[in-house]
Amino acid sequence: MIYITYIVTFIILVFYSVLDIKYREIPAWLLYAGTVVVFALGIASRVIIQADIIGYVIISSAIYGVICLMVKILKKWVGEADFDVIFVIYLAIGARNMCLFSFSMFVLSGVMYAWLAVRKSDRDRRLPLIPVLTAAYVMTIILGGGVY
Repeated sequence: MIYITYIVTFIILVFYSVLDIKYREIPAWLLYAGTVVVFALGIASRVIIQADIIGYVIISSAIYGVICLMVKILKKWVGEADFDVIFVIYLAIGARNMCLFSFSMFVLSGVMYAWLAVRKSDRDRRLPLIPVLTAAYVMTIILGGGVY
C-alpha cells in the first residue's frame, strides 16, 4: 500500500509542478483535493497494517497547524501553495523521512539558485518551488524511502 501512496503522490506532485511552471499558481481546491487523497491513502494503509489511526489524524492535524503558522510568518518569501505541497509530501513519506527530504530540498534549491545567479538575464524571474519539492520527494523515496 505504501508504494501506491508513493506513486499517487508523485502523480499529484507532477501535476502541481506543471501548473506551477505554466501558470505560477495552483487553485486552492486542487491543493486540498490532493491533500485529501494522500491523507485517505495514509488512513487506508494504517487500516491495513492495523496501526493507530487516531494518532495519525492528531499528529497530522498538529503538523498542518504548524505549517499554517509558517505560512503566516514566511508569506513574503514562499508561496502558500508550497507549504500545502510540503504537507502532502509529509503525509506521503512520514516524519522520519522529512529530514532527508529537507536536506534534499535545500541542496536542490541551492543548486537552482546558484544556476540562476550565473544566468544574469533571469535574475528577477520568480522560480517555481514545487518542481524542486517534487525532485526532493523523488530523491527521498530513492535514497531513504521507507516506512513511517
